[in-house]
Amino acid sequence: MIISTPGSYRPNLEEFKKASQRIQDIAIRTQLIPLRWYEEDPRILLKPEMLQPIGSYKIRGVYNWVKKLSPDQRAKGISTASSGNMAQAVAYTAKQFNIPSRTIVFETTPQTKIDSILKYGGEVVKKTFEGWVDYTINPDEDRNFIHPLEEFGLVDGHGTIGLEIMEEAPDTETIYVALGAGFLGAGIALAAKAMNPSVKVVGVNSESSPHFYECLKQGRVVDTHMKPTLSDGSAINLGAFPNTSEVLRLVEETIDDVVLVSEEKIANAIRYLALENKLVAEGAGAICLAAALNTPVEERGKTVCVLTGGSIDAGKLVKILK
Repeated sequence: MIISTPGSYRPNLEEFKKASQRIQDIAIRTQLIPLRWYEEDPRILLKPEMLQPIGSYKIRGVYNWVKKLSPDQRAKGISTASSGNMAQAVAYTAKQFNIPSRTIVFETTPQTKIDSILKYGGEVVKKTFEGWVDYTINPDEDRNFIHPLEEFGLVDGHGTIGLEIMEEAPDTETIYVALGAGFLGAGIALAAKAMNPSVKVVGVNSESSPHFYECLKQGRVVDTHMKPTLSDGSAINLGAFPNTSEVLRLVEETIDDVVLVSEEKIANAIRYLALENKLVAEGAGAICLAAALNTPVEERGKTVCVLTGGSIDAGKLVKILK
């Protein structure tokens, strides 16, 4: 069963506030934490979304989306195609509503990620990459399918982060956020700018997966070669999927700039957050700090970096820390 929100959906401030009320008993209102520093104050605050129940911000958008369904619709259960934080958010949300859930993952998905989904009681189905893509186009009808790249109804839930940032730090000048599917960045931008139109929102891609950077530069959806990256949670090739032009338009309307960050800088940011702020961040979370630290403070002003989650492989983290 496909219940989709039109690509023209642009939540206003009131809709973001309603979303905030829907998720208030599930999602944590993460506090802004100053980045630890020793010499010159970098004027950077951290929004640690790895402290959410599932370890990432995804719970905001998914829970809010399911909460908006009618009781009859919700009873059918929910599904998605993901191998990471989105999958855990779907399984966790389904558990809260006592409804069934299903997640389509890649055959190559690490067992640790599959185990995390199963712990919440979710059903896991493995498919090849081609099968995964096909499922996003023609999902099974027995569940409410949350499309990872086309469900604009996630925007208001994800955007509650922008609402919280501006309520706690109204003098924020720049917000850095990873751009994966684009709904998080767009939601944050719409909510933050509804409260302060002058705030700048900068999207971040890794050099190894420069999808929005390249698409925006060329003004259309293009194929972007994906290399292995520490920011695997935000890595994607928009050109491999149909109907992503609407997502590109959303990002083009809401994000002020998109910058690229090297793998070395992402690793350095992960290491700094772990050792200095005692926060374990995945690459897609630390990439924002990497981008902010690579920008002169006089250019970005008072800055907030959204640490999207903490789902990093233990072995990878140990290697980075060493």
